[in-house]
Amino acid sequence: MTSRQTVTIVDVARAAGVSKSTAGRALAGAAEVSARTRDKVARVAAELGYRPNQLARSMITGNTQTVGVVVPDLSNRFFAEVLQSTARTVRKHGYEVLVSSTEGEPELERRAVETLAAKRVDGLIVAPLDGTDDDHLRRLAEDGTALVLLDRRAPGVDRASFVSANNIEASRLAIDHLIRLGHRHIGIISEARYDPALLDVTEPSAAGLRPSAMRLAGYLQAMTAAGVPTRPDHVMHSAYSSAISYDATRTLLRTNPEITAIYCTDNVLSAGAFAAVQDSGLRCPQDLSLIGFDDHEWATLVRPRLTAVEQPTEAIGVAAAEDLLDAIATPARPPVTRLLAAHLVVRDSTAVPRRQDVD
Repeated sequence: MTSRQTVTIVDVARAAGVSKSTAGRALAGAAEVSARTRDKVARVAAELGYRPNQLARSMITGNTQTVGVVVPDLSNRFFAEVLQSTARTVRKHGYEVLVSSTEGEPELERRAVETLAAKRVDGLIVAPLDGTDDDHLRRLAEDGTALVLLDRRAPGVDRASFVSANNIEASRLAIDHLIRLGHRHIGIISEARYDPALLDVTEPSAAGLRPSAMRLAGYLQAMTAAGVPTRPDHVMHSAYSSAISYDATRTLLRTNPEITAIYCTDNVLSAGAFAAVQDSGLRCPQDLSLIGFDDHEWATLVRPRLTAVEQPTEAIGVAAAEDLLDAIATPARPPVTRLLAAHLVVRDSTAVPRRQDVD
């Protein structure tokens, strides 16, 4: 046989001394084929350079051994780390990953989901964008495609599992730490805007809320639980931009000089706030304590080193992969919700307030 000729399953079967059907089942890892025969067929296939026809195989088995992952931004370290652990987990089970980044565009998300579904992936992990138009996800779940929602819920999509950090409790960790230190005037830089209704939000009722809103809810609830008044003017909105967060932090400090601590609800906002505090002339943590969200490498390289909430990104990726694989294997399995605990990494940017607050 020349190198130009395509090696077929018939060639593998003949060389291994088994039938074509046995060779096919052996390469598929079928349990009814003995381990000795599976090993022999696999060895012969490798020696001959056999490459299985995945399209033909999927038509026979109904599976493509692929899963799709759709996220808003692959340059976001959170999604990159989650994707890495997701891919590592599904590959252990013989699956490959097809990835799409939507660049924050709802239309790109819809197209990505529909394209991956058309490629007959066995399941999808999706981090939805905004929750305003989730019909494409609802249809997917209702059609029986295994679906796991990551980091953000989607209203009306009831047949999908959900995996996320517990964002409310993550914020409570940060605020409780500041309150124990003696802080009472605590500002927050958030992509979400102040809304008193967030005081009553719980994780099970939070369908449609972005992580930033959940983190703001945790801030408000922790303050209220400690008997510390919440003030709308201490909640400063910022777009997802370190430059805008910088300006928001300078404004917050200028208009609210009583503030002794600031909490930021994501890594990008934390970077802008850190620079703003440095440029304000205030000493951190002597004059102002600062807590960030997402414990990225830069937090240990700056001075003072940043206290930060760390999400369990690896565990989130593994959980999403495991839930998807379970849904593929058992389509009738009810969807599950997994909220994983974050933890607070205490470093040098938080301390007892130099000036005592007067409520």
